[in-house]
Amino acid sequence: MTVIVVFESTRGRTKAMAEAICEGVKSKSVDCKLTSASQFDGLDGACAFAIGSSTRMKKPLPLVRRILAELDDLNGLPSASFGSYGWSGEAPAIITSLLEEKGATIVSKPIRAKDFPTEEMLEKCRGLGSLLADRCNQ
Repeated sequence: MTVIVVFESTRGRTKAMAEAICEGVKSKSVDCKLTSASQFDGLDGACAFAIGSSTRMKKPLPLVRRILAELDDLNGLPSASFGSYGWSGEAPAIITSLLEEKGATIVSKPIRAKDFPTEEMLEKCRGLGSLLADRCNQ
């Protein structure tokens, strides 16, 4: 059982969120595979999935868009989205919509952080990781 957490980050803010999600997963004694979008190699062995992107020009970053376009049917895989933004912050909601179109079971509202995530926001990310891990144990 592994939760796969994928991120594309321009300034390290979305990466920090992804790392906090994995901390939450590991707190439940579930494996977490943290990977940048450029290193993504599929969802084999995933019991849950989180994918995040910074927002650029009101969209997720290009590699995350490509991953989502190329994913096969997710067959109810527990999933969530997250991301940071400087101005508008649409990427996480767009990602959630694309996950739903692919047949994922969305376990949480998208998590959005303006600029660098605060400790409170990172705690929300850890909570999301814990929730994803719980879904793996069901």
